[in-house]
Amino acid sequence: MKHLPLLCAALALASCSSLWKDGKPAKLQGVRIDVTGVATTLAPTPGAELEEFRIPEPRNTVNWSQAGGNSMHYPQHVALPEKVVRAWTHDIGSGDGKGAAIMHSPVINGGRLFAVDTDARVTALDAKTGKELWRISLPFKEKEQAKLSGGLAVSGNLLFITTAGGEVFALTADGGKKVWNIDLAVPLRAAPTVQGEKLFVMSHDNRTFALSALDGSLQWTHSGMDEGLNVLAASAPAAANGALITPYSSGELYVLRATDGRYIWHDALTSAFMGVDPDSTPTGIAAPPVVADGLIYAAGLNGGLSAYALTNGQRFWKADVQTSQMPWVAGYQIFVVTEKGEMAAINRRDGAIRWVKSLNDDLPKPTAKRLWVGPLLAGGRLIAASSDGLAVSLEPETGKRLAATDLDVRTTLPPIVADGALYFLSDDGKVVCFRAAE
Repeated sequence: MKHLPLLCAALALASCSSLWKDGKPAKLQGVRIDVTGVATTLAPTPGAELEEFRIPEPRNTVNWSQAGGNSMHYPQHVALPEKVVRAWTHDIGSGDGKGAAIMHSPVINGGRLFAVDTDARVTALDAKTGKELWRISLPFKEKEQAKLSGGLAVSGNLLFITTAGGEVFALTADGGKKVWNIDLAVPLRAAPTVQGEKLFVMSHDNRTFALSALDGSLQWTHSGMDEGLNVLAASAPAAANGALITPYSSGELYVLRATDGRYIWHDALTSAFMGVDPDSTPTGIAAPPVVADGLIYAAGLNGGLSAYALTNGQRFWKADVQTSQMPWVAGYQIFVVTEKGEMAAINRRDGAIRWVKSLNDDLPKPTAKRLWVGPLLAGGRLIAASSDGLAVSLEPETGKRLAATDLDVRTTLPPIVADGALYFLSDDGKVVCFRAAE
C-alpha cells in the first residue's frame, strides 16, 4: 500500500510581527515538544527472542493474482533465488505527478504481468521477458478521474480493475477486451479482491460491494461508519473460509459472510499511543488484513496490530505497532515495516516484539523524508524498498542487514514476487524485474 498524504485541509498559520526581530526570525524561549503525532520508537520485548523461531521453507508461487498475493493476503515464504540481477525494465506510461499517483502494485497470472498508469492505460507484459503483449485505455467521462490509478485482480482469463471514477471493469486477460463494467458512482481506491465467482470492492466512503465476477451484477452491499480524517489510499479486503474481512477508514474491522454480507462480528482498531494526538491522527486501516490458520491479523494507523479469532472476533493480543503496510505472516512470526522506517519481527503466539531494526541505518542521508514499503519474505530474506530508490534485505531471525541495493527508480509501492522473479513498480511508471542470471 502506498504512503500518501492525508485528505484533510491544512490549517494556515497567520504571520505575527512578534516572531521577528531586526528583520530575522526571533528565537522563542521554552521547551520544544514534538507534536507531530508520530508514535514513539518500538523496542524489543524482554525475553521475546527466547521464543522458538520458525518460518516455512520457501515455495514457488507462480501467480501474484491480487493485492497481498492471494485473497487471504497470506503468501507465507515465497521462493526467490539467492542472487538476482536486473533482467528488464518496461515503461507502462504515465506516473506520479500533480494530483496523480500510481496507487497499486502490479498483479501476475499465467505468465502475464498487468499494471495501470495514471492515464487509465492498462498494460499486459510477458512476465519473463518484459515484452508488451497488449495495452488499452479505459474509457473515462472525465480524464481527471484517471489520475489515481486503479487496483487490479485477476482470475482465470478475467482481469478486474477498480477506478477512482467509481467504475469496475472486467477485461480478458489474454487480449484486454471488455467483458463487462459497472458504475458504482463513488471513488474506488482499494484494489479488488476476488474469490471464486465473487468480486469484492470497497469504496472511499466505507461501503463494500459484492459483485458477480462473471457479469458484474450486484450481489450485496455493506456500509461502515464514514470518516472525515482519511488517507488517500485504501486497503483491499481479505476473503477466507466463507468470510470477508473488511477494513474501513474509520478504523472499523468488519467480518461478514461472503455469500450474502450477513454480519458476523466487528471491532474498532484504535489505541492511545504515546506521542499521538488521537484528534489529528487518522484511525483508518491502510494495511490489508491477513487471514492465517483461522486467525486475522489487522493493523490500524493508530490502532496497533491485533490478532483475532476469525469465527467470533476474540482478540488474543495487541502490539503497539503503527503501520500502513501489510503485515507479513509466516510460520511462528509476523514481520512489519513501521511508519518510522523500522522493520520489526513479532511472535505470533503473544504479540511480543522479537527484534526491531532501523531500515535507515548505514544508508546515505536522504534529501527528503524516506518512506519504506514492504516487507516481503522471499528466498530466505526480508525485502523492503524506499521512496528514494533503495532496497534492503534483512535476515529474518535476527534482523541483521544482508544487503542494500540502489534500484535507480523511486517506489512507494511494495514489491511482488512470482515464479522466482522480483518486481518493482516505480513512481514514474516503470516495471523493473529482477531474476536469476541466465
